[in-house]
Amino acid sequence: MKRERAGKVFCLLFGFLALLPSSVSAQLILGQYQAEAPLRTWNSFPYTAAAALGRGGTAFALASDASAAVSNPALLAGLPKFQFHMNGSYQAAELFKYGLVNTGVLRSDGNIGLSLAGLDFAGLAFRLEGWSFALNVSQAELFDRPEAAYEETYSNSTYTYLLRFTQTGWLRTFNFSVGHRLGPRLSLGIGLNYVLGRLDRETLERETPVGYTLLDTKSQDFSGYYIQGGLLFEISDAFKTAAVVRAPYALKAKNSSTVRYTYTPPYNTDIGLTTSSKDTADQPLILGLGLSGRVLPELTLSVDATYFAWSKYALDYFGERQTREFEDIVRIGVGAEYGTTTRIFGANARIPFRIGFVYDPQPMTDPRSAYACFTFGNGIYWHRLRLDMGALLGRESGSGNRLAVKRFAVSLGFSL
Repeated sequence: MKRERAGKVFCLLFGFLALLPSSVSAQLILGQYQAEAPLRTWNSFPYTAAAALGRGGTAFALASDASAAVSNPALLAGLPKFQFHMNGSYQAAELFKYGLVNTGVLRSDGNIGLSLAGLDFAGLAFRLEGWSFALNVSQAELFDRPEAAYEETYSNSTYTYLLRFTQTGWLRTFNFSVGHRLGPRLSLGIGLNYVLGRLDRETLERETPVGYTLLDTKSQDFSGYYIQGGLLFEISDAFKTAAVVRAPYALKAKNSSTVRYTYTPPYNTDIGLTTSSKDTADQPLILGLGLSGRVLPELTLSVDATYFAWSKYALDYFGERQTREFEDIVRIGVGAEYGTTTRIFGANARIPFRIGFVYDPQPMTDPRSAYACFTFGNGIYWHRLRLDMGALLGRESGSGNRLAVKRFAVSLGFSL
């Protein structure tokens, strides 16, 4: 990292930034990565496990596993009588402008990458007397940023200056869904979702062994709930269409901010300022349409269109409305799945191969940008076990930085 201005000048400005976070942030055009922006894409609904990921993220009209409950709960009626499913993901994203980086304090010569991995879905689905139920937890949003630091020594390596920025965060969704077949070709589903999360940011400026330390920490605890619903209509034995809605909701946040300035002897200065607030982020309405069709005995095509009403997104931070010039967007996903059958240890096993494409525009109006993503994957279904693998590789256009994104997912399931 390179430093654009002297540390002491930044020190004088830093306390003012902490007291007036919204006023200063409104003057910066961060593009995709505002502080509350999820890593990789703003459009995190619906969560997709490995199978759906491999076929272009299409999940509204085609059920693969228990994760269907978080995309379209009407799909539950078509799953096995009992299914347990879990998914792990590795994802990587490139960033250029975020936090203190390329916003006037620290400067990078190019894009900065960040990769994260972990278990991001676990759930089960089961059917009782014509009704289908699902319980699951998913982690669709991460708020982590690459650590940014600048360090230098001076006065014959006696003194050291350090400036460091870190940000971590997550958002988890706990889902309970119910699905029911209303007739021979129509299914209905509804889901109740509770959201829980946290976001932590820290900026440290320090001179050692003699000098000052300036520490700014900001923390947010998130909570909220929303309802989603879905319909699935079987046009024929081969073709299905679906409609999905996620209601708008208020994501509540308990915010706290602490700025502390200390100076080593002989001055023995220790000054701290703590503030707190309760704010909300108005999350947008989301509508989805899906279509899947078995065009050949072993070939199924699918397409999803998802509308995000991002123009209604609003964020309050420490009692002040933030400027977010967003517009409504439509994400498109298309996919294909071709299945073959082989024998493993004397038993039939189905092996699907998947491919797809996703056009994922981001909601910012300045700059306007979008990701074009290629997806692929396969699986092995043997007895009651199923293993799926999926991958997404994408590149952004519009901002001038050509940010790259990746996601790899592996799912393991058991069904009866």
